[in-house]
Amino acid sequence: MQNINNISYIKDSKVINIKSEILCREAEDDFFYFNKVNTAYKKLTEAVKLSPYHLKSIMLLADICFIKGFIKKALNLYYKAVQISMPNAKILAAIANCEYCTGNYLTALEYCEKAIEILNRENYMLFSQIFEIKINILMQQKKYKQAYIAFIQSQNLLDNSALKSIHNLNYETLNEKINLQKKLKLSNLKIV
Repeated sequence: MQNINNISYIKDSKVINIKSEILCREAEDDFFYFNKVNTAYKKLTEAVKLSPYHLKSIMLLADICFIKGFIKKALNLYYKAVQISMPNAKILAAIANCEYCTGNYLTALEYCEKAIEILNRENYMLFSQIFEIKINILMQQKKYKQAYIAFIQSQNLLDNSALKSIHNLNYETLNEKINLQKKLKLSNLKIV
């Protein structure tokens, strides 16, 4: 009996080509075990061409693009990943980091907040990295009080081991900037 119905139950754009999966797995091996970044990049580029909705390939390709310094390409891939998947803290944090690197601080801060909202507290490493990006963004914008508040929030939420990296990098600089702002305010001097 032939099927003469023209209704397709499979959406062609969402089908994952098996070759994409094979290329992605080979690229993972090349990247993680053999340190062949360029080989992995080529395989993942081909995998994404074959299956544009293969999230695993898109994410790894975006990570490799970021490592290679192709920030805008990585950012486009992360945005594509957001469109095809559920909100994911890793993807949102990656977008925040790319936006921070390109100097789009407001967008980066927005994505930091989104990532913090949906992140579960068990993932301390990602949580500390997001807070570090957020603090760095606020410091770049010279919003030292807000950065200090974010630092205090991170102290309350994170354990001591995860907090050491943030503390070592930002606390001393942040403390100096806040004290300098206080001195300027008390002296009624303006910087021209």
